[in-house]
Amino acid sequence: MTISIKELTNHSYIDHQLSATLDSTEAFEGPEKLLEIWFYPTISNMKDPAKTLRSINVEKWVHILKLVQCEVLSIKSTKMMDAFLLSESSLFVYDHKITLKTCGTTTTLFCLEELFKIIKDELNWDFKNENGKLEPFKVFYSRRCFMFPAKQHSIHKNWSDEIEYLNKFFANGRSYLVGRNDKGNHWNLYVTDTNKMMIKESPQEQEEQPYNDETLEILMTGLNPNCAQQFVCNRDVKDIKNEPSTNNNKGDADDEGHLLGYNMTKKSGLDKIYNNVKDVSFHHDAFAFTPCGYSSNVVMDEEYYYTLHVTPEKGWSYASFESNVPVNHVSKGEQDNVQVLKHVLNVFQPKEFCLTFFSKEMSNESFTKLMNIVKQVTSYQKKDRIIYDLEDYQLLYMRFERSE
Repeated sequence: MTISIKELTNHSYIDHQLSATLDSTEAFEGPEKLLEIWFYPTISNMKDPAKTLRSINVEKWVHILKLVQCEVLSIKSTKMMDAFLLSESSLFVYDHKITLKTCGTTTTLFCLEELFKIIKDELNWDFKNENGKLEPFKVFYSRRCFMFPAKQHSIHKNWSDEIEYLNKFFANGRSYLVGRNDKGNHWNLYVTDTNKMMIKESPQEQEEQPYNDETLEILMTGLNPNCAQQFVCNRDVKDIKNEPSTNNNKGDADDEGHLLGYNMTKKSGLDKIYNNVKDVSFHHDAFAFTPCGYSSNVVMDEEYYYTLHVTPEKGWSYASFESNVPVNHVSKGEQDNVQVLKHVLNVFQPKEFCLTFFSKEMSNESFTKLMNIVKQVTSYQKKDRIIYDLEDYQLLYMRFERSE
């Protein structure tokens, strides 16, 4: 599936001033902090399906994100979700859950108090138990070890401080250090117990979950310089003062940052990662940062996303790919996640990468194939392969280094 130029004209929101003035010269930390909160297991489990997370207006989300130290560049909306492209990565808002992914020195966890306050005020959702701790359906927080941890702010300098902060909010949280316990080669995970009191066994709920919930993440460092060069931009940052942002479509196709992001997507082939045999809907949003860097969101079949973020600077180059797209569904069985992985690796050709894969069962076809990819990525040597049984999810973690 390739993107068309119309993707530059169908934003539900775009901040032209931010797009023109955003200067990423000081950006340095690529690895993201990833927060995923399932407030309810499905829409049918909510108190009032007419009032959902998507009912909260954009201004409230902008306010929440300011606490994280990031801003909204643009939004693409579908029948099932809103995909926010941010100054530091992405936010995906569904009716019943959110995924927030932020890079740099963002303070991701500092949005929690205000987020749950707004949700209570706007939607009358109250997740506090008798001990005053929050018990939404499920919470995940994860990140790769930072390249420059000392430059992070406050609790984000240390994993132990982040966990202590999370435990102030949530009941029954557990943390894991996955991989080698050193400065540069591990991945951190925090997950709460599933609030099974929310689960309703019904035919309707089964219909809402036709595919096995799965998430693939590929985190790459030491990008091939020629590959990284594709994501360097020479446009000028403009000095625009007091120009209001807009949420209409006027002039969207002339937005240079988004236009260059579109061109980077086409040139690199990142719009062709999935073989869309089923011809599901395909919505794309991308941005090229000045002087370098790239972010993109793609929404397939109205409800599945894949997102990429690239910091191509020599010495600390980094790229990430995350997806909850059910590859077997969109490709009608003609593609699997091993092929997705190989496509992504070919674009960036990193010196080192790790992958994480979450699925409900180890019997998941992608889980089995990814677990045995050593012979499929012959340019790399496997350094770690770790499997965790996380109550109702299975986690596969693997790390590879390029062969000398």
